[in-house]
Amino acid sequence: MAQKKLYRQVFIRDIENGMVIAKDVLNSKGEILLAKGFKVATAVTIKRLLSQHGVMLISVLREEPQLSGQEPFHDKVKTDITSSDINKGPIEFVNRFNDSKESIKESFDRFIKGEKIEESEIEAEIKETLGIFEGNVNVFQMMQNVKSLDDIVYSHCYNVALISHVIGSWLELDKADLKELTLSGMLIDIGKTRVDAELLNRKSPLTKNEFEDLKEHSTLGYEIIKDYDFISEEVKRAVLLHHERTDGSGYPLGLKGDEIPLFARIIAIADVYNALVSDRPHRNKKTPFEAIKVLEMEYMDKLDTGILYLFLRRIASNYIGQRILLSNYRRGEIVFIPKYNIHRPIIRFQEDGQIIDLGDEQFMHLDIVEFY
Repeated sequence: MAQKKLYRQVFIRDIENGMVIAKDVLNSKGEILLAKGFKVATAVTIKRLLSQHGVMLISVLREEPQLSGQEPFHDKVKTDITSSDINKGPIEFVNRFNDSKESIKESFDRFIKGEKIEESEIEAEIKETLGIFEGNVNVFQMMQNVKSLDDIVYSHCYNVALISHVIGSWLELDKADLKELTLSGMLIDIGKTRVDAELLNRKSPLTKNEFEDLKEHSTLGYEIIKDYDFISEEVKRAVLLHHERTDGSGYPLGLKGDEIPLFARIIAIADVYNALVSDRPHRNKKTPFEAIKVLEMEYMDKLDTGILYLFLRRIASNYIGQRILLSNYRRGEIVFIPKYNIHRPIIRFQEDGQIIDLGDEQFMHLDIVEFY
């Protein structure tokens, strides 16, 4: 008996080679992009084409599984970033985090005391930190799902190092630069160990003078590491200049645009993002999409626009497959990130499979309030 053919809607990110288009795919003008019966030969090209035209879903033909227990293609794990590595990763992530956090503390103490530190020790620490990327783990979802990584100095440095490494990878930096960039992220807040801890943990607003004292941490950090020969000038400058802003409003030197070194421009984005999604004494952490909105609305003229736009597009896509709770208490999953209004993704509800676009006017009253 001939196998029964079924129609199935799939999101463009789930398109695979060999799929057959079941219905004509049209653009906004009604023009045919892909005709019925077209067989996908190069999925990446088709995804790019449909994405450019804002197409979210297409209809494809599929065959029912031939063997008992065999999964149809649409029920496979959706993408690398929603693979089982995400679900089995939190324990490993926390273990690595705790190990790296203690290692960073020990290194900070030794740097501050001016003790002799071998380059091989730092190399080993970087290698351990980057070990989290083994197994295709999505570090952004790990950071969001693990609730207890709230240390203002050490966990922040660890997360900034990881995020900076990811951004550097997206920019296609070579391995040597990625290692230097990661070390820069690990060291950015070493100067905060010489800042009054009461200022770091203050729940009420700082006075102008207190904020000026806090701003000294970047200069203090540079002073702590500047005499270590095995730390490159690029790393030292990144630690000194990671609070510079492209419009000249940053510190300590008030540099503008390309006057700010590349590592410092990358780390500035990682630093701001992680601060936004982390608990602080004076406020609760924001969800990633709240942070994306803040970066879109408030930082386009302060951070490197090219790197920031790349970051926003790529980081948003890292949350496809993430389970969320909306402000109406309905649970769902992020299934698509629009090209514009990045912070308003498309959600599929768990209980009934309904799909809504948070960017649609009728749903503007809804917000993502929790990731889980």
